Amino acid sequence: MRLIVENRFALLGLVLIALTALFGVAFATRGVGAGPGGAESPDTAPIQSALRMCPPPQGDDRASQAAAFATGPGGGSGGELSAAENSGEAAAVGEPAEAGTPWSADTGGAERHTAVTARGAAAAGLEVAQTTIGEDGAYAAAVRCPEPAISTWFAAPGGTDLEELRLLLANPDEEAATANVDVYVEGGPVYSEETRGVSVAGHDHAEVDLTELIQGSRAAVVHVRTNSGRVAASLFADRGGSGQDWVPPAVAPAGTQVVPALPPGGGDRRLLIAAPGDTPVTADVRLYTDEGRVEHESFADVSVPPAASTSLGLDPLGQSPGTVVVEADGPVVVGVASARSGGDDTAYAAAAPPLQGPLHATAVVPAGPEGTASQLLFAALGRPATAVVTPLGEDGQAGEPVRADIAADRTTAVDAPAPEDAQAYTVRIRGGEPVYAGRVLTHESGGDSALSVQPLLPAPTEVALPAVEDSLTAIVP
Repeated sequence: MRLIVENRFALLGLVLIALTALFGVAFATRGVGAGPGGAESPDTAPIQSALRMCPPPQGDDRASQAAAFATGPGGGSGGELSAAENSGEAAAVGEPAEAGTPWSADTGGAERHTAVTARGAAAAGLEVAQTTIGEDGAYAAAVRCPEPAISTWFAAPGGTDLEELRLLLANPDEEAATANVDVYVEGGPVYSEETRGVSVAGHDHAEVDLTELIQGSRAAVVHVRTNSGRVAASLFADRGGSGQDWVPPAVAPAGTQVVPALPPGGGDRRLLIAAPGDTPVTADVRLYTDEGRVEHESFADVSVPPAASTSLGLDPLGQSPGTVVVEADGPVVVGVASARSGGDDTAYAAAAPPLQGPLHATAVVPAGPEGTASQLLFAALGRPATAVVTPLGEDGQAGEPVRADIAADRTTAVDAPAPEDAQAYTVRIRGGEPVYAGRVLTHESGGDSALSVQPLLPAPTEVALPAVEDSLTAIVP
């Protein structure tokens, strides 16, 4: 044995023999369909578990409802969906449900986050949302209950007329989590002691008041990132009265961003853009209404300082619904803040990923409470597309589907079934073209109305597995 070790040629021979054996094992156990260029089509695995965290409702004298629906793999039933208070006691919220059956629970009295857990088939194609409406007047605040994550971005409003901007963080795990909150305003990055090293105990929550940091800036981008653990982040903007709503999370920084579902109606609508990097960014903006593209000189060569934000008025939108496309020469975070005339009602939209096949062509929309109405807004950029909206009753039985033809390069509106007719509905995009979509929820009372906006995100039932190739890197670290 000593002679072999001392003889470098013998040692090299042993290494070659070992590598040959490894290649033989890899060849014998390679996946079906894999070839020299990798798998002909990616393998998938069903989603088996999911967790969503609904924040405690904000404000008084209001009714709040959390609702969920899971399509299940192949539209089947089974699995279990349940909800409980995010605490050590974990008090149950509502009754359990399964895939294919709409679920809802009263969360009006919740003082802590509600953890919605799904396992098995009930985790496939799951979506969870919480809607708060006024009991004595028009009010609407809707939030897509977020998943716990290590990074979340928001494009938020600023200004002195914003009474409060509150960040709510929830930790669903036993171990404590620690988060930092980065805020980018028009003058550059800002921070305070309260935004650094925010500790969130296990099964607990924390609130961070960002109001003073964003005063004097018309736009603010907020980045929540954890140093340890994970948190579910929700952002609430309060202008007082009915001018309150949740700010939906935005897509992480990228060179191209699309903000769907700008609600119709008059008032002030502003595009919020931030460049979180260390270099300035120049962006071009395209705006699409129900009549096509809107041209305006202010939409070209929008300058965004490094590590800062800016805002752009969308007055050319008029009272039409719209879709905004931002193309920049560097990564940006994008959202839209809308305030009706007088500022007594606000709504926020954010950049979102498209609905696109084969795995991400379906969105799930839990129905809002009684007294609300929903409108779906679609945008197909470049080529036309088709959406099929299917209402679902209390028992999950599918109603008559509605086919919507989406013209290219414009915003298309479709009225969704009322809550008394449908407890949830699915939106499926046919064809391979990307479609950007969102929901505008409206609550009317006493002749007044209030609205809230949420993007429609893909609700996949399967995830793609990483591709494996027959190469040296596939078997050798």
